[in-house]
Amino acid sequence: MNSLELNDLINRFEGTSTFQSKMEGYDFDFFSDEWVLGYKKTLYLDWMNTLDSNVFLDLRLAIAHAAKYYAGSSLVSFVCILKTLCQYLEPATFEAWWLTLTDDKKRVRDALFAFCQRSREYRSPILTPLYDLVKEENLGRNNGYKGILDETTGAYSEIERDNLLEALRIETLHALDNEFATTTAFTRLRNVLACQLMVAIVRRPVQLVQLKWCDLLRVGQAFTSHKEHNRDWQPLTQHHFSDVEQLHLRTFKGKDGGFRHNAESRSHRLEPNLSELLLQYYQAYESYLCTCLSQCNITLSESDTKALMQRLPLFPDQSLFTAKFETKSSLFYSVSDTSEAFHHSSVSIRSNIAYLFDKKLDIKSDRITHKALAFKNNRWRHTQLTLAAWMGLSPAQVAAITGVTVDAIKSYLDLKAPERVKIDQAFAGNSVIQRFDSVSSKELQQHPDFVVKSPFDEEMGHKLNPANCASCQSKGAAPMGCYPCDNFRPLETANHQPYLDKAERKLAISSQSGHLATLKRLQTIITYIRVTIALCEERKNLKVGAQI
Repeated sequence: MNSLELNDLINRFEGTSTFQSKMEGYDFDFFSDEWVLGYKKTLYLDWMNTLDSNVFLDLRLAIAHAAKYYAGSSLVSFVCILKTLCQYLEPATFEAWWLTLTDDKKRVRDALFAFCQRSREYRSPILTPLYDLVKEENLGRNNGYKGILDETTGAYSEIERDNLLEALRIETLHALDNEFATTTAFTRLRNVLACQLMVAIVRRPVQLVQLKWCDLLRVGQAFTSHKEHNRDWQPLTQHHFSDVEQLHLRTFKGKDGGFRHNAESRSHRLEPNLSELLLQYYQAYESYLCTCLSQCNITLSESDTKALMQRLPLFPDQSLFTAKFETKSSLFYSVSDTSEAFHHSSVSIRSNIAYLFDKKLDIKSDRITHKALAFKNNRWRHTQLTLAAWMGLSPAQVAAITGVTVDAIKSYLDLKAPERVKIDQAFAGNSVIQRFDSVSSKELQQHPDFVVKSPFDEEMGHKLNPANCASCQSKGAAPMGCYPCDNFRPLETANHQPYLDKAERKLAISSQSGHLATLKRLQTIITYIRVTIALCEERKNLKVGAQI
């Protein structure tokens, strides 16, 4: 279809060509090749200009009506599928193509549903016959169990979870050890804080990117609705007292299509260590921002800085630090309590986290050996929900972890203890073997700070990097709690048996009334001490045999 045919189609079209996206305040002309669906969310449709005019009009109308119901990222995904579908618009051709599909069938059917069934105002006459062909087909859903326990997309095993948290802790220490004089240093800290917060509150990236500094208060301070009285910004349940320094965080629902529209019913009380970490991040953020603003000859007073920070995103886009503001007034006009300006996108935050774990951190899995373990939001949610269900929490308590309904977590409630991923003995053995062989104990013994001693001043092993132990929160005291850690190198000549006895006594006592998480940790410690003792004996015997 050339430009003359397009102009003729526009002139013949009856009705409004202006539609509204799901995101409030964003309208678009459906004849345009670029639809702005939200902040930094643009749908490009120039590829449709090669279609027949009737097909062009029908599909454009289908997409435009669907835009009212789906977020920008979802609509872009559906349109990508539609671009492929345009090769198979005849029912017979489509049916033949459908038979060749394997894993993509659900995505294709979801896209057809979006364009044919979601809106009551318009249903595509071209796509509806295609949807009718496949709408009743059983695509093999298995009650959710396979997805929850899948080794690549489901819940992390205990070892995977511990390895992820340990790597994240160490990366946080390294990210804090910077001057924050460059955007690279700051964004490194921003990305690791996004991971830390995702771990702590179990919320999706689309919710994290809505956060501003005004959503973070000390426990005891109440959230209000700020200047927008028609917005539901006050959580029904807030935290009013803490005997230690803690922050609580207000989050917003992520699937209602609005940006910071509705606060979740409960605020999140953050642990003291994470609260302190966020305060350090705040100071680095403020300092670097003021440095960047000074290059625009903008100097802020202490009260101005505090007021500005309250309006800024918790996880900003890099453009915040490169924007050239002419005056202080233009700076303040550019941001507000409801503004999306300078907020990171959920797509970008997922990409940054993927890069961090795929390219920079080499985390091992006990189930998949050919690639590094990545931290993913859905897998973390599976992990926390399965663990909560296994620990016997009530359905309401399990649902509150991720802020969903009780119906949404029924699959997790049916998981029994035997179905939980267990500790892999072979993996523990391989891990300890690598520790003996990777670094010379004689070399480590030359540095007193590297020594791990018992309460009786006996050397039990050595730290590979003492700095990594500074913020350790192991549930077992050193050296007993050190055995499962990759940073610990057990001493071959040390007597490890007393710590095995101690761990087994603690497990026997805790089994009567202890918390299930504590029992699992003790079981892990016992496994690693047993493997350590066995390997020490084996190596001693080999040496004795070599001397005979």
